Amino acid sequence: MNTAQKLYNVGAYIRLSVKDTDYKDDSQSIESQQQILSQFISMMPGWIEQKFYIDNGFSGGNFDRPAFQEMISDIRSGKINLLLVKDLSRFGRNYLETGKYLEEELPALGCRFVALMDNVDTEDGENDIIPFINGLNDYYLKNLSDRIKTVRTAKAKDGQFLASETPYGYTKSKEAKNRLIIDEPAAEIVRKIYEMRVSGMGYYSICKYLNERNITTPRWHFYISENRQAPREFSKAWQASCLKRILESEIYLGHTIHNQRKTISHRSKKQVRRDKSEWLRVENTHEPIIEKSVWEAVQAINQEATAKVAHHRQKQSSLFSKMLVCSNCGKTLIPLVDSKRSKKGKVYTSYYCSTYSSSCGTLCTRHSIPETVLKQIILGAVKNISEQITLNESRMLEQLQERLIGTAKRQNTAKQKHDLEQKLHSIEMQTAKLYEDRCEGIISDERFGEMITSLEDKRKVLEIELSNLNQSTSVREQKLADIENWIRLIKEKSSIEDLDRETLEVLIDRIEVGESEVVDGEKRRDIRVYYKFVGLVN
Repeated sequence: MNTAQKLYNVGAYIRLSVKDTDYKDDSQSIESQQQILSQFISMMPGWIEQKFYIDNGFSGGNFDRPAFQEMISDIRSGKINLLLVKDLSRFGRNYLETGKYLEEELPALGCRFVALMDNVDTEDGENDIIPFINGLNDYYLKNLSDRIKTVRTAKAKDGQFLASETPYGYTKSKEAKNRLIIDEPAAEIVRKIYEMRVSGMGYYSICKYLNERNITTPRWHFYISENRQAPREFSKAWQASCLKRILESEIYLGHTIHNQRKTISHRSKKQVRRDKSEWLRVENTHEPIIEKSVWEAVQAINQEATAKVAHHRQKQSSLFSKMLVCSNCGKTLIPLVDSKRSKKGKVYTSYYCSTYSSSCGTLCTRHSIPETVLKQIILGAVKNISEQITLNESRMLEQLQERLIGTAKRQNTAKQKHDLEQKLHSIEMQTAKLYEDRCEGIISDERFGEMITSLEDKRKVLEIELSNLNQSTSVREQKLADIENWIRLIKEKSSIEDLDRETLEVLIDRIEVGESEVVDGEKRRDIRVYYKFVGLVN
């Protein structure tokens, strides 16, 4: 009797980077790779083409690619058990990450890997050439990265502007694309901003002035002038952070600063800020908009304002730090110390919306609330829930279970799971028998193909049902455990007389703070407490 041939569900991966398109190499094209891999799959007995995963225009230096991540997810879920690529460089050029996938993750998931042109097949056992090829691909990426940096540094020293987005007040020359020239309408706004700052106006007042006159922001001005489509989530209001960049930038003196940020390595796109000693400062690269005396006067005002604000900001983590959320915009509330109301040994802290702060009041309201008031509200809420649990714990447990899990009776999941596993085992046995019958000539290749496809479709449906059943059971059991854990924690804190940070972190996930309003002559505010494990509790 012949041994049944293993069935492989093949996922074929194709990648083409932007740099690859610069060369007239048709063998690397998406169409060419797809044709080569598809033909190869059709020639291999037991190989079933499931899906092509295509990343067009993505570098091999990292694995943050949409199709690649989808493919890995399908491998982890068992949909794919053979990964096919044209060559190792299509899979990735990062030596460390590529090795991790090929030597650790894929073998652990039981996924076979084949790189066609490099003659690599992990079914053959250890393949000594893989690390060597990965090393060459990684070297290629590093060498390319070094050459690009060298060219960019030379251009920077020549005074060329290399950023893709031009600074507000300037545009790029049509004759020399890396040279800045003044964009007079925007430059006039820059001069007005500096003029207002020199006169003593704060960021809030300047933002208000600009927004009331519907003056376009730097980012909005860039999209309009470049005739580009703005992102959907896009604010057209002036904000303090934008003013700060304009009022501190030496670009308006006619100087260009390069190399302020760098990537961690050629394998990663993540950037970090360089130390000022590493910056490349090139003077007089373009016509200035602001006179040096005005620019220096503004820097002195900015430094004085920064020092003044530092005395009011909380220097250490406040009681509700990172727990308070604005109910309007969803951003965090930040602490502010009132030096006038704070006394020796006692700090008076209040919280207000970070969006209100950053937008100078244009995108949200203040949502201010004193810490003392908030402590009383939260302490009262915890004590109220503790009393409810003391009076009728079973009722509280029932209400939480009904809200978080539902009222449906627990199903006999063990029997359902057993039945599904039995059906899957039956399909495996039928598949093995079909291979034997084909090898012995009992059924034709055409009939074999029809029947194996039918069985494969049934297997996929059953595996999805089994996965959903396991997931729903696991979720239900976890929610039950969370509810019981939360009730235990509340009971432990039932006798507290004051709030501390440890208690808050144990009990509470976040607190939504609404804006205060006057209703029927009374000041009211909506405060919603979301507890750990269970969320809102009435």
